[in-house]
Amino acid sequence: MASAPDTPVRTRTRAIGDLALAACVIMGASILFIGASSLPPPRFEPLGSAAMPRILGAILIALAVTVAARAILTLARSSNQGSREAAIQLPHRGIIVFALLVAYIAALDFARVPFAIATTLFVMCAGMTMHQISVRSALVHCALGLVLSLSIDYIFSTYLFVRIG
Repeated sequence: MASAPDTPVRTRTRAIGDLALAACVIMGASILFIGASSLPPPRFEPLGSAAMPRILGAILIALAVTVAARAILTLARSSNQGSREAAIQLPHRGIIVFALLVAYIAALDFARVPFAIATTLFVMCAGMTMHQISVRSALVHCALGLVLSLSIDYIFSTYLFVRIG
C-alpha cells in the first residue's frame, strides 16, 4: 500500500509543524537548564545531580536543531518537488510509535533484553514508522540506533558509573 506523493502545500505544512515542534522542544530544554541551575553543586560524585538534566537538555536541543534544519531545507526546496522513492508510509504513526515505546520499555524491564539490542531495534522500528518503510530506511535507522545505543551505554558506564542492562 504505497501512499501518494505529498503535495507542496502538505510538505510546507509538515515543515512548519516540524519548526513549531523544534521550538517547543528547545523551550522544554531551556526549562531543564533553568531547573538544573538551582540544584546543589556536587559533593561526592564527579558530575553532580545537575548533570543528567543538562545532558538531556543538550541532547534535546541537538535533536531539535537537526529537525529544524531539515524543515528549513524542506521549506527552501518545497517549490522544486522532485520524484520521491516509492515506499510505504503508515497512517496513525503516533499510535504505532507509542506502542513501540511501550514494547521497548517492557523488553528492557520485564524481558531483560540487553540495552544495545533493544535500543537499536526500537530506533529502527520507530524511525521506519515515522519516516518510511524501505530497505534503505531500515539500514539507516538500524545504524543510527546502534551508534546511539553504544554511545549512551559508553557515556553512562564511563562517566556516570551506571551500568545499563
